[in-house]
Amino acid sequence: MPVQSLVTCEEFERLAARLGPCEFIDGQVRTSSPGGFKHGRTSWRIAAVLDGFVTSHRLGRVSTNELGIHISHDPPRSRGADVIFISFQRLPANREPEGFLTIAPELVVEVLGAKDTWEDISEKIADYHRAGVDMVWVADPYTRTVKRSPRGAEPQIIHEGAALDGGAILPGFSVPVVRFFND
Repeated sequence: MPVQSLVTCEEFERLAARLGPCEFIDGQVRTSSPGGFKHGRTSWRIAAVLDGFVTSHRLGRVSTNELGIHISHDPPRSRGADVIFISFQRLPANREPEGFLTIAPELVVEVLGAKDTWEDISEKIADYHRAGVDMVWVADPYTRTVKRSPRGAEPQIIHEGAALDGGAILPGFSVPVVRFFND
């Protein structure tokens, strides 16, 4: 029998500011430790590369820093994304929400941390897809690869010697994967 949460996603959003890094899964708060230097640096490099392309083509916005996204209200789930891209079609230029996103971005990027498991990451990918995210990239700074997971299609691993493209979400975007990991 499902357990009813005593806290809604919106109430969690207000609490999260005081709790520090955490997510809300089926009514339970899951705390997480801050990312290490490698995690932070990789997240920043990916965001910088994406933002340069997105801004120059006036496509939308890129955001980082465990941006809160409400996945579902029943069961209540809210996730924190390392990097996102959301187009002006989904979130018009004249609208900028104060709190967590309630509109699914087209792209979410997660950077694999030293303590992350693929089981946990796979659960996050499924949540993002369920919420309407079209593409999830998981950057692994330890293997220097990106797992590209499109909604409704098979994932593929892109190695550091290859290029990652933006497909229909970011037409014309292409970057050597190594750029996400090298200084």
